[in-house]
Amino acid sequence: MVTPYSIFMPQAQTIENFKQAVLGRSGGISASNLYSFFIAAPSLPAVGQGYSLRDHFDRNFTEGIGWDQAQNFQLNMQCNEIQVPGVTMSASDYKMAHKGIIQKVASSKVFNELDVSFYCDADSIPYKFFRTWQDYIIGGIEKPRDMYAGDHSMANTLHKAYAQRYYDYYTCDLVINKMEKHGVEKPADPNKDKEDYRIGFQVKLTKAYPYTVSSIPYSAGPAQLVKVTVGLYYEYSHLITG
Repeated sequence: MVTPYSIFMPQAQTIENFKQAVLGRSGGISASNLYSFFIAAPSLPAVGQGYSLRDHFDRNFTEGIGWDQAQNFQLNMQCNEIQVPGVTMSASDYKMAHKGIIQKVASSKVFNELDVSFYCDADSIPYKFFRTWQDYIIGGIEKPRDMYAGDHSMANTLHKAYAQRYYDYYTCDLVINKMEKHGVEKPADPNKDKEDYRIGFQVKLTKAYPYTVSSIPYSAGPAQLVKVTVGLYYEYSHLITG
């Protein structure tokens, strides 16, 4: 006979473990408002080999964008809400030789789409950033000279408005960082994690682009914060835990 002590822990010990998890070295329970999100510009086309997404932003995004050494966009946008996209395993039925037994055999992964919400500042930077990105994918007509130099006829201008670029030119890798507070033990290196936060895990989304930018309603009623929601397609996601 199995005694209760081999299955259940005493109530006092359970509460003590809970307090240790919340207040101890682990940093406590994960908070939903600790995260960061960044976008890496595509490496194609190579410098001098074509009109790149970076060239497009430098030319058309009047607010200006900085670039770090890894070619990540450096632009301050207030990300209000983001989800780590879910992953679903599709399965096929496999009937066993034994009567009535069916195995669910994994056949593929389905990656959910990504939705990100931003607060708009007085310059509406998030809205303009993603619309500028979309205009690079299928060209706008404001500055069409980059596609077909020399021909400025109306027919060609309309053609430029619907000209589509290569997939590898407009897709970017995205990284979502889940941040956590340090527990009792802080990093030994004072130059690391200066703000007492660490990366709990990362999710990298490969070859993403914005397929939808939401409508922004304005009204004459009481003032409210303006938000824009962006939907992004991507190929697959990869969890990075180390």
